[in-house]
Amino acid sequence: MDKPTPRINSALRENYVERTIRIIGKIVTFSGETAVIEAPDHGHVMIKLNGESNWSGSFVEVIGRVEKDFSIMEFKSANLGDEFGK
Repeated sequence: MDKPTPRINSALRENYVERTIRIIGKIVTFSGETAVIEAPDHGHVMIKLNGESNWSGSFVEVIGRVEKDFSIMEFKSANLGDEFGK
């Protein structure tokens, strides 16, 4: 059975360093090995992509580990389309 992962916003990252989390956000930039998303609390979060990312649409959920620099190392992600939260 998979271990549950807390869903966080940008402000809560410091409480989850080196732990696995989930975060939902609007894609701000996506290029090469990194992306930036805007979390529900309007904070920007850097995502270190796993090399298999195939993001499309405007919104994404990322499951990953919070790094010491508060970026998130992506394990896997799910596209949430363009109308999420509307």
